[in-house]
Amino acid sequence: MTAAFESAVTLRTLADVAARAITELFPASSVVVFERDAHLNVVRAIAGARIPTVWQMRAVQLTDVPLIAEALRSQDRLVHGSAVHRDGPPDSTSFAPGRLHAICAAVPDATEPLYALMFLAPPADGAEAQAREAVLETARQLLAATSAAGGAGRSRTLAAIHRAKREWEQTADALPDVVGLIDARRRVVRISRALERWSLGDVRDAIGRDLHSVLHPGCGRGSCAFNSAFDAAVIALADRPLVTFELADPVLERDLVVVLNAAPEPDGEVPNAPWRRIAFVVLNVTSLRRTERELTALTRTLEERIADRTGALSRANDAMRAEVNRRHAAENSLRASKRELELLADQLRNAEEVERKRIAQDLHDSVGQGLSAMKYSLERAQVLVRRHEPRAAAEVVEAVVQRAQCLIDEVRSISMNLRPAVLDDLGAASAVRSFCREWHDVYNEISIETDIAISDAEIPGLLVTNVYRAVQESLNNVARHAAAQHVRVAMRISDGSLIVTVEDDGTGFAISGDVRRLIDRPDLSGLRGLRDRAERSGGTCQVVSAPGRGTTVQLEWPIAPGYAARAVGASVN
Repeated sequence: MTAAFESAVTLRTLADVAARAITELFPASSVVVFERDAHLNVVRAIAGARIPTVWQMRAVQLTDVPLIAEALRSQDRLVHGSAVHRDGPPDSTSFAPGRLHAICAAVPDATEPLYALMFLAPPADGAEAQAREAVLETARQLLAATSAAGGAGRSRTLAAIHRAKREWEQTADALPDVVGLIDARRRVVRISRALERWSLGDVRDAIGRDLHSVLHPGCGRGSCAFNSAFDAAVIALADRPLVTFELADPVLERDLVVVLNAAPEPDGEVPNAPWRRIAFVVLNVTSLRRTERELTALTRTLEERIADRTGALSRANDAMRAEVNRRHAAENSLRASKRELELLADQLRNAEEVERKRIAQDLHDSVGQGLSAMKYSLERAQVLVRRHEPRAAAEVVEAVVQRAQCLIDEVRSISMNLRPAVLDDLGAASAVRSFCREWHDVYNEISIETDIAISDAEIPGLLVTNVYRAVQESLNNVARHAAAQHVRVAMRISDGSLIVTVEDDGTGFAISGDVRRLIDRPDLSGLRGLRDRAERSGGTCQVVSAPGRGTTVQLEWPIAPGYAARAVGASVN
């Protein structure tokens, strides 16, 4: 029993040492050594490093932990599994909650295995996963040698320790990142051969040197970002056991992540030092950061493209909206023009009907009655001839001749109102002068001034009738509505356009500008007719008026080569 107790004590001590060494190599890990009570079929945690709270001072049934039970049944292999850590904030004996990778291995024994080694750490793959298995295999073989040897097998135990040390170093050297230990004076105690793969010198030359000088040969301390960050991380180890920092190192031309893990020891090399050694890992994350930067640049480019496309789409939508509004406005204008055209058509039909009635009335009152009187007189003369009263018959015939002459003058007057012959005989300018004289003879209380500075030949044939009718309608409007005392009629050619102006000093009305605004004024239908006549013949009509200030009507037609009226199919009547 005494020998067994001494053997157990030796194994527990060595298990603590091995567990601490493993957690130094893998800072985020936890190692627990369990002892089995064969009689009660339970296991207890007897040694380890960073033992989770759930395992401390507690006996656990093997049936509750299938991973340990399987490892004890199969002592020749490592058993893999998973665990979920639900402890609170990390401290010296626990770490952050989350899913963990578990490796369990029995310590080999000649009879029945009584000890099991459990390794817990965040999931990993590749080289680190292989390194974990190698380290755990080395540790359990070392514990097996210690358990079997006792006091008599010390040499075999030392040989196993030496073999385990070599396997440990080979495992660390296989890692792609620089792994090692520094003492309290920040001197390198151990370092992996990744240092040589990084072209930073020989491992043997690095032992005993300052870590900064090993990683940055020839670099000044004062301006070195790595040295400043490393000093700050070492100081931070006084408050927490694990410190990580990252920087873009211009000396190594790499992006580095440095992990420092303190190893507390009561017998530190420096008085009052909170730790004896620091395990460090220097990881090269250059490719990862480069990928992240490229992804960030790509994301930014994509966002810029999206913003450009969004802006272009927004502008297209605005343009489309403006086009829709323009078309709505054009449609509304077209509807208004259609209503106006329908109204003008109605007015034209009414005007034509009124004109027909007037002509019919004139023919009935003058021509019809005159012809009836002539017929009656000729019949009476015929009777007088039969009675052989030639003198009386001659008198009747002479009266018929005089009445026929009056009827001819009446028909000529009606014809002149329909279309003055002077338009065809002379031209528009002469016809306007003639009409102004005739108009003044009728409305002699209104003085009229004519300023016609063009000849008949200068007015295109397409415009002759429209010019005459425009002046005729304007003067008739003055006579009917203006209550004017003076009116002025002017015709001239300016800048390739024929301009006709009729200006009076009458009462005027409250409107100026576009004649379209007069569409709802029934008393101003003549102005609407003027505008319609001007537009149909390729011209424009502008009316300027104000109450008490008279009215000015100005019509304008282009008469330059390529006369616009032909392009719009101008009407000539």
